[in-house]
Amino acid sequence: MIRLISAELFKLRKRSMTRILLWVLLGMTVLFYLLLFAIVQANVSLPNPSAAEGMQNALGLPNAVPFALNVLSAFGTVLAIILAASAIGSEYNWRTIRVMLTSSESRFKLLSSKLISVVILTLIGMVVGLFGGFIMSLITTAIGGYAFDFTFATDEYLWDQFLQFWRTFSVLVPYMLLGFLFAIAGRSVMPGIALGIGILFLEGFFTFFMILAGGWIARIPDYLLSVNVDAITALNDLPQGFGGGGPMGGGFSSQAPEISHAFIVLAGYSLVFIVLAFYLFQKRDVTG
Repeated sequence: MIRLISAELFKLRKRSMTRILLWVLLGMTVLFYLLLFAIVQANVSLPNPSAAEGMQNALGLPNAVPFALNVLSAFGTVLAIILAASAIGSEYNWRTIRVMLTSSESRFKLLSSKLISVVILTLIGMVVGLFGGFIMSLITTAIGGYAFDFTFATDEYLWDQFLQFWRTFSVLVPYMLLGFLFAIAGRSVMPGIALGIGILFLEGFFTFFMILAGGWIARIPDYLLSVNVDAITALNDLPQGFGGGGPMGGGFSSQAPEISHAFIVLAGYSLVFIVLAFYLFQKRDVTG
């Protein structure tokens, strides 16, 4: 099993797709900080005064980690879907899946090694993105004339950010597994990417209309992904008026679900996606 994981990590590291995704993540982080800094420096008038103050505060060091995690939860989800779908879907596209199955001990171990490799690289990408966000915060602090004050970095602060890191990872997992599942079901990279990202985008819109409908229909989103993702990412300690949000920033529900409810729902979806992915991979014939 260790040998298979090492081989999958080696393949994913060598693929240009993995490097591109990492550079896109860093690029989006840098772009967000630069745009935010440009808005603050231009003194753009915003309808909500607290939003303007929140943007300025987000550039400071105390909010470097929370803001970077917020960016990761928003755009890292899309990149995680692409990485997961390409990890298994590429084997079908390149017609190497049969060769891999004949050279591995079992389908279960092969698929497990791919999934574990994706999880490891996703965590590494999050750490790199977090580091990039902190470096950008140092830069904006320097050129913006903010104080280099690290007294905020108490044990409690560091522990909160450690927990928020894993909360952010937990909201990526269901969508990552969704892309993984659809790539297996469609025997290609594109179904995994298209359907995974499509659900990520469209669910927020359907959630909005369900809540507008009222009654029992308005309670359905509490058992979907986006509202529960928003409930978890809202724990990120961003400045007032700046706000957090899930991958698509659903945030339409007038009353967010309990945190325990949100974790249970996301864990339930993740378990279902994993079981379906392994079932399809075990039972169906492969092409290639």
